[in-house]
Amino acid sequence: MRVLLAEDHKIVRQGTRMYLESLGVEIVGEAATGAEAVRLARELHPEVVVMDIHMPELTGVEATRRILDDNADVRVLVLTAYDDPVYVHALLDAGADGFVLKTAELSQLYQALQDVAVGRPAFDAGVMAKAAQHIPSTTTLVEGLTDRELEILTCAARGLTNKQIGKTLFISDRTVQGHLQNIYQKLSVTTRTEAVTAGLARGLISLVEGGQS
Repeated sequence: MRVLLAEDHKIVRQGTRMYLESLGVEIVGEAATGAEAVRLARELHPEVVVMDIHMPELTGVEATRRILDDNADVRVLVLTAYDDPVYVHALLDAGADGFVLKTAELSQLYQALQDVAVGRPAFDAGVMAKAAQHIPSTTTLVEGLTDRELEILTCAARGLTNKQIGKTLFISDRTVQGHLQNIYQKLSVTTRTEAVTAGLARGLISLVEGGQS
């Protein structure tokens, strides 16, 4: 596993590196700013970027967005001390694959890293539960989602782009977008992030492998 560490605190970065290398993880580079993380991701082609939220020059959210715009195959695991729902929503929207608090056990970080590396989501359950409580009050379910819509919403929760969802389900990007619009209407939301959060809050989908609740 090729990993890029993006963390502005040197002692945290070095400690994380030492732990992961002791388990056989290859650390291909270290970034102390968001802009450096974007540049190194382009140059080093890591499989996973471990990203802090509060970074100089570019925030972890914007750095995540730019990295995934460059290469949608890269996985981003956020490692942060902040669990504010605003950050969680923004990171989901940017396409992050996982979210781990710095208060977690080191073994939890390693497990999350393994999960995102193979395409499984790795979001802290407590953080997601807190984020799910902060959704617009208008998210009343007008009618049930179809099986296909639940599949697409599950893929969206994993951070897949429309193109990736289409490839996974063997349908066109246009068809994916059409289903998403139907999902937004049924959940009374306007964005992918709100749809995912509403789906999680209502138990329509889950972040465990297998997708739907």
